Amino acid sequence: MPDTAPLNRRESFRCLLQAAFLPALLSAAPLSAEPARAPQGETLFSAGPADVMADFQRFLGPRDPLSITDFSGPNSRRDVVEVVLLHQALHAGGWTQNLRFLNMPTGERLLREIGSGHAICSATSYWSEDIIGAESNLSLSLPVLNQGEFEVGLYTLPSNRQALAAKSLGDLQRLRVLSNRNWVVDWRTLERLGFEQRQHVTNWELMPKMLAAGRADCLLAPFQPTADLSLKVGEVSMVPIPGIKIGMQGTRHYLISRQHPRHQELKTMLDAGLQLLRQQGRIRKAYTQSGFFNLKVAQWRRF
Repeated sequence: MPDTAPLNRRESFRCLLQAAFLPALLSAAPLSAEPARAPQGETLFSAGPADVMADFQRFLGPRDPLSITDFSGPNSRRDVVEVVLLHQALHAGGWTQNLRFLNMPTGERLLREIGSGHAICSATSYWSEDIIGAESNLSLSLPVLNQGEFEVGLYTLPSNRQALAAKSLGDLQRLRVLSNRNWVVDWRTLERLGFEQRQHVTNWELMPKMLAAGRADCLLAPFQPTADLSLKVGEVSMVPIPGIKIGMQGTRHYLISRQHPRHQELKTMLDAGLQLLRQQGRIRKAYTQSGFFNLKVAQWRRF
C-alpha cells in the first residue's frame, strides 16, 4: 500500500518486466546527495515517486540531508525519511559521487528507469518480492525494514461503526477490504488473514473514495504521525480500527540496477552504510520519529 501517496505506483513489477524498457528522456530534480564539498564528476541518477520527492523537498527545506538527526516534523513519513537514509547511508559507506533524482510519475516508469540502467537505484524501499522475475535487471540492498518490522493499520471511516467495533479475527473477516492484487505482500497478507471479501482496485486514489461511497469497509495503510493516527487522502478522512494492527511479512530494500556499470560499487557502499546506520540506531530512530514505528500502537493486538 502507498503511504498516503496519490499515485498508483506499486504496479506488479513482474508484469511490467514483460514490456520493453523505454528510453529515458527525463529532467532530473537537482538535489545533490552530497554537500558542496563533494568532488565534481559524472552525475548519477536515483529514481523516486514524484509525490515522495516533493514531500522530501518540503521536509528538507534549506538543510543538508546529511545533517538531519531529527526525522519528525511536517511532511515526514516512511518513504520521505527513506530518502534521507539513502543519502546518509551512501555517505557513511564512502560514496562521494554526485547523485540526483528523477521524479517518477508512476511505478512503471520508475521500474523502467532503474531496470534499464538510466537510474542506478531507487530513492525509497520496495519489498523483496517486487523483483521476482527481474533478477537479471535488479538487485537489492541490505534490508532497511527487516522481517516483522512492517506494521500497518486497517483504516476505515470514522462513521463505520461495524468496522470500528471489530475486536477479533472473525470480526475482521466479515469486513469488505480494498487492496490491489498486484501489491503482492498486501494481497497475500489479506489472504493469510482469511478476508473473503477482498476487492481489487487498480488505483490507490480510488480506495478512500470507495470507502466514502460505502462500497467497502476498510483498507491497509501505515499508521500516521497525527495525534489520533488519522489519515486524510483528498477529501476523505480515515482512522484505524482501534486496538488492531496487521503484520506484513517480508523485507524491504532499495532497488539497484544491475544494468548500470557502477551498480556493484554503489551496492557495496550502500550496504556498508546501512549496516553502520543500523548499528547506530539511526534507521529505527528515523522510522520511529516519522510515525511509522508508532509507539501509540505498541500494545495493540497484532494479526
